[in-house]
Amino acid sequence: MPHPWRVLVADDDMEICSLIQTILRKGPYALTICNDAESALVHVQRDSPFDIIICDFMLPGISGIELITQVRANRASATVPIVMISGHNNYAMDARAKTAGANAFLNKPFTLRQLRSTVQALLDEQLSIASSR
Repeated sequence: MPHPWRVLVADDDMEICSLIQTILRKGPYALTICNDAESALVHVQRDSPFDIIICDFMLPGISGIELITQVRANRASATVPIVMISGHNNYAMDARAKTAGANAFLNKPFTLRQLRSTVQALLDEQLSIASSR
């Protein structure tokens, strides 16, 4: 069995967390679910390295944008691919997420195919970068 990809999910909507678990269950993924950015940051600092982070734009406490900013500021997690998700279909949010360091932005509701292909493309890119070093 291939080594499972370590995925950190930060979203306060349990239905979305459950959907992400369902979508990624069939792949080689080990998920850690957090309901706020603060606990996600604890996991990033304590349990790194994660292979990819999926976070909501709007989280209780500190925002998803602040989560991305702090992940990018941490040397151990600075290059981890990040997918920002949001229920607000808004170009300005997409731009803010990418400026903060998100690699991809998906609008809720996303399809099974959208999430899987986005996650896999970012992980494939990470493998490519690692193998070229």
